[in-house]
Amino acid sequence: MPTTFARVDESRLDELLTFVAKYYAFDGITFDRDAVCRGARELLANPSLGGAWLIGDGERFVGHVVVSFSIDLEFGGRQATIAELYLDEVVRRRGFGTETLRFAEGMLREMGIHALELQVEEDNAEARAFYVRNGFESHTRIPLSKRLGG
Repeated sequence: MPTTFARVDESRLDELLTFVAKYYAFDGITFDRDAVCRGARELLANPSLGGAWLIGDGERFVGHVVVSFSIDLEFGGRQATIAELYLDEVVRRRGFGTETLRFAEGMLREMGIHALELQVEEDNAEARAFYVRNGFESHTRIPLSKRLGG
């Protein structure tokens, strides 16, 4: 079956949250449902910020991808970040990840986006190798973040 992508809207928010919870459990990230729901609703209400898609195998949803937009002068303008990409374990290594990257890259090129980046856990060698095979490069910069409250 071909990989399918369903853009998440309010009617699919609970399905998205189910996959986000699985992803956070896999990566050891604390899942604060209220915070994630608040962020997802803001994203869904403002397509200029990006979007979220459920990934399907033709019969059911098997994961999700979240893309957000920003500006980066280094890359000449708008860039996109794959904020989240998760696939259920039973469908990994079957082409869904590659198809999801191709879907995102094609959509972003059509939108005039100049660069795509993502983050991966340093100790997740399998995911790092997958992204390198798909053209991503690592940098010596490390991401830092600070929660501003609210």
